[in-house]
Parts: sequence; structure tokens; C-alpha cells
Amino acid sequence: MRFRTSALAIGATVALAGAAAGCSSGSGSSSASAVPTALTVWRMGPSVPAEVTWMNGVVTQFHKQYPTYAKTKINVVWIPWADRTTDWQKSLASGKNAPDVTELGNTDTPTEASLSMLADITSNVNAWSNKSDLVPGMLANDVQGGSTYAVPWFGGVRGIWYRKNEFQAAGITSPPTTWAQLLSDAKTVMKKYPGSYGIGAPSNYDYGFASFIWGAGGQIAVQQGTKWVGELTSPQSEAGIKFYADLTLTEHVSPGKYIGQTELGNPGATSGGANEDFGLGRLGMYIDGPWAQTEFPANAVDKAGFASFPVPSENGPNPAPAFAGGSDLGIFATSKYKTADWDLIQTMDSEPNSTTFANLQGFFPPYTSQLTGGAYSGSQIMSGFAKAATNTEIAPFNAKNWTVVDTTDQILPTMMKALEKGANFSSTVATANTEMQNVLNTGKAS
Repeated sequence: MRFRTSALAIGATVALAGAAAGCSSGSGSSSASAVPTALTVWRMGPSVPAEVTWMNGVVTQFHKQYPTYAKTKINVVWIPWADRTTDWQKSLASGKNAPDVTELGNTDTPTEASLSMLADITSNVNAWSNKSDLVPGMLANDVQGGSTYAVPWFGGVRGIWYRKNEFQAAGITSPPTTWAQLLSDAKTVMKKYPGSYGIGAPSNYDYGFASFIWGAGGQIAVQQGTKWVGELTSPQSEAGIKFYADLTLTEHVSPGKYIGQTELGNPGATSGGANEDFGLGRLGMYIDGPWAQTEFPANAVDKAGFASFPVPSENGPNPAPAFAGGSDLGIFATSKYKTADWDLIQTMDSEPNSTTFANLQGFFPPYTSQLTGGAYSGSQIMSGFAKAATNTEIAPFNAKNWTVVDTTDQILPTMMKALEKGANFSSTVATANTEMQNVLNTGKAS
């Protein structure tokens, strides 16, 4: 799944009457444990050569590890991200051209499970030796009503970019682990490098400032039964919102020009905002994911100093939870070959395979053991992001109506923009909370 602001929360918005009986891509017996002549896997996005090579290698492994399926053909279909919801719905309703195994954006999984589109794989996952090593927050997203409908495959999180040598020159010996230290370090960097700002706090950046809400122990919204309840007005959530807004409003460590901007500048822009300022040395710290290194200006300075650390929690010592966007793997409800499907998923999502696949894209595998050791721990850039990836949150960004909240109504960006301009705090947050709750529950723009 793509990792920029609006694309992270794309979900299904059209309800289906129910799951239709359908045909999977294989042939022969309809038994779930039968040996299929073919399985169809839906992968999302374009068929770039590196991913095709990876998939071909996985198919070879699958045939070797499971000799029963040595003659089973694996058909890989590449589905554009923008078409996935419609294509899933058509396949479920018609019973034709359906996948057996499908990749899903992790924000898709709860919605598609609620539409009876995914098979219940609870027993498979509970018996899986890899389950205990999965990042709990990533797996929790795949559990609905006590049943598991997918498994996490890879993910990406945001942390804080900085230049290690700049910190050292300013007398900062280690990255901050509390908000007080983060603010102090931002001011110290500004003093050491006059004309620069300490840290960017763009207003249109839900996925960035969410960690500050979570890092104070708050929530954006919680699901109670079938209803969403807004939590922006809790004392903890308000503490996180206020800290982030005050980086611009009262502390002045973030420039006012970021008000109304995303991390990439004006909405729709691909550069010109905090990412450009950080790349050119005009900003000491920048909130984004490891994928940002491909988006910094071509003339970025002092790249050798680039490093990362997780967003701190309010009082430390552990980092704040990070939003984990990424992809899951699930079995389509109409597949006739669920045993073979699960065996293929185990191959695709083994620790070595998920790690190599994640590395192709600058993201992370869903396994705690991989994130806390090995290659990531020795990387100046990736170590901080890897640490952030061990503690993740996703709700309510996985709610089926989140795109209306975020993209159509822009409720949270509008709230933060007003706060950074000095609007009354309590009333602004309360209004946003009410609007967000209504839209989450109705899907109707306010």
C-alpha cells in the first residue's frame, strides 16, 4: 500500500448485500484441502521487475517446500491500487475471476472482512509458529470480532529524521526520549545553526501528529461495538494535540509557513515544504518515514549525517506508538483451496521472505525479532525507524469512513491549522471531535 497521506486510508465505501458463492481460479475438487491445478494471487500496484523476481523466487520455494503442490501453477495478477476495491467487489458478487490469495492494504482489511470478503484464518494463524513474533499492533488490525482474517506482510512507520553530526556539534549526545527533551533539542539546534528551525510541524499531517496523541496515552477515536467514539477531547489526547500545535504557535521551533501544508509542502505538492527544508539543511528535524530519502531534493546536503529516532512519548522512556501503514495477506472467501492458500501465504510471509520484500521498498517486515536486531540495528538511518515499528497503532485510520474524515472533510488538518493560528483550543478541538465522530459513523461529509 502507498504511504503518503491520502493514500494510506483508502477503504471500501460500497456495502455488499452478502457474499455470493463463487469459483476460485483453480480447477478440480472443491475441497478446501484438495490439490489445485492453479492458484491466483492478487498483488497490488505495478509489476515492477524487482517484485516480479521476488515473487518468482517465492513460487519456486513454495513448490520445493510443499511437494504436493509441485505442479500447481501460481498465477499472479497485478491490480492497480485505485481499482482494488471495485475488483474485489465484482469478483465476490459475480463469483468470477476471483483471487485465492490477495494482498490488501492494512487499512482495507477490517472493511473487507466486514463485507464477508475474506476467509476466517484464525485456526491457521493460531497454529503458525511465526505468530508469537508478529508485531502485536500489526496483527491486531487483522482481528475482527475475535476472528483473524489476514496476516501482516510488511509495514512502514514514521519517525524523526535528524543529522547526527549536527546534534553532536550542538552538544546533544543522544536523541530525545521525552517531549521536553525534543523541544529543548529543537531550540539547541536553532541556536547552533542560526536561520534554521528545530523541527517541522505541518498542520495537514494526521499521520505525523497522531503519534503525539498516542504518546500521551490518548486516542483519536475508539470503536465501541459498531460505533466510533471520538477521543480528541480526553486530557491525554488534548495534551498531544497542544504540544504539536505549540511547536509552531508558542515555541516557534516550526515555521509558520507549514500551516496549511503537508510534510511535502502545499497540498498536492511533492516537495517544497518540510522535506525540502530538511534536505537543504534549513530544518533540524523532520517527521516522515524511511521512504523519504528518495524524495529529498537532489542537492540535499550532508546526507552522511542523516539518522533517525522514534517519535518520543510524553514522559519516556519508550517511544510513542507509530502509525503503521502497509500490506496484509488474506484468503479470498470464495477460494476452494484454503489449505493450499495458507501454505502459500506462509511461504510469502516467512521471516526471510517478508524481510527481503520489505527491504526492496524501504519498509519493514512485521516481525519483532527482525526489527530489534540484525541489519536494521546497525544502520544509522534505519535503526530509529525499526525501533518505532515495534510499537504501532492504526485505528481509526483503518475505519471504512476515514477517507471522508481525512480527505473529503479534512477535519483534523482543519483543526490543527486553526490551532497553529491561535484559535480557541477547547472549542476547536471539541468541534473537530464531534464532526469526526459523526463522519466515522455515517460516512457523510459534514
